[in-house]
Amino acid sequence: MMIEILCKNLCVNFSIINKFFLSNKKKATKKKLSNFIVQALDRVNITINKGDRVGLLGRNGSGKSTFLRTLAGVYTPNSGDLIMNSPVTSLFELNVGTDEDATGYENIPLLMASRQIERSKYDEVVKDIEDFTELGDALNRPLRTYSQGMKLRIAFAIATFKQNNQILLMDEVINVGDKQFGKKSNNRIEKMMNNAGSLILASHSVAILKTHCSRGIIFEKGRIIFDGSINEAINYEI
Repeated sequence: MMIEILCKNLCVNFSIINKFFLSNKKKATKKKLSNFIVQALDRVNITINKGDRVGLLGRNGSGKSTFLRTLAGVYTPNSGDLIMNSPVTSLFELNVGTDEDATGYENIPLLMASRQIERSKYDEVVKDIEDFTELGDALNRPLRTYSQGMKLRIAFAIATFKQNNQILLMDEVINVGDKQFGKKSNNRIEKMMNNAGSLILASHSVAILKTHCSRGIIFEKGRIIFDGSINEAINYEI
């Protein structure tokens, strides 16, 4: 089997600086400073092969989202090794890279750049957004005049544009827009999930995990405490 993701003793730490430390910099000792280091991922070892459908389980704050964002390149590991052997598409933080004063059309190349979509595909992306989002003349207006749902439609359309998403990362399944448009977006997500070379999905929904995943990994306090079939993982957590 082709290895798509390999993690060896992967660690991610966050520095938390509170008001006490900021107002007492000269008085704070190195020992006190160390108390503000949170280990979000603690020596994570995992191999994910092409074709794997992995569900991430665990309570809020257990490390699932940090793990996904580390794979996506949002966070940089503090130590350990992370090897990614295929292109990645992530379906979270969709609005990163937008300009509120720019129009919908003007935001398209910005979002394309944030998603590493080639500029040569601009015309194809624009046509897809016009058809998919159903925003019409609103695309000529500044983004600051949009509702959150309208902004999400554009960002979602670009994030789910036809890509070579050999590794698909998802933090919960996204619901976009009203019931009618939500069905349209769900169909698009389903297609992406089915076409992905590998899927890594964090979710609290047992039904979604059982539908889309065959392997389950449980996180607790930044560590992996279980790695097995999705049914075993769901029963283990309960």
